[in-house]
Amino acid sequence: MRRGPLRIAVVLGSLILVPTLGVAQDSTVSNPHERVVTLLAGVGNALGWLGMQGEYYVAGDRISLFAGLGYTPEIDRGDAHGITPAVGVRGFTSGLRHRGFLEISVTQVGIQTGPQGSSRHYGPGIQAGYQFSAVAGFTFMVSFGVAYAIGVDPSLNSVGELLGIGLGYTWR
Repeated sequence: MRRGPLRIAVVLGSLILVPTLGVAQDSTVSNPHERVVTLLAGVGNALGWLGMQGEYYVAGDRISLFAGLGYTPEIDRGDAHGITPAVGVRGFTSGLRHRGFLEISVTQVGIQTGPQGSSRHYGPGIQAGYQFSAVAGFTFMVSFGVAYAIGVDPSLNSVGELLGIGLGYTWR
């Protein structure tokens, strides 16, 4: 049986290509451009007002879980202030560097000051936002939304606005 150069090339190509295709389809091999973790510092409800936020990506970096920890300063004398946590989940549009997101979170929505003193109120919220994440790591995020403050005096408005702006780094 005669073996021509074309047949040898096909056999050798198959021996090289088939295992490579198998690895490419393996779900344990990740895309080198997928985000893994982001660390941000900035201002906003999901950042603990004035603080930092860690974000962990799942589902091929289209969903993230985040936790923020910051500080609420005493702006007016007697305002409630102190350490401020936040948690939530984001769903992202596709995109290597530029993408939008929708966020659901539990954050500090506002501060209520009255005759009995000052209190901080947390509640669920929803935000829409934009994230720029350079392949080299630099990350910028901005978001706006609304939230419902639980436990606010019924005579006051319990719906508040959410905002966020942060700078940081994303590891891929």
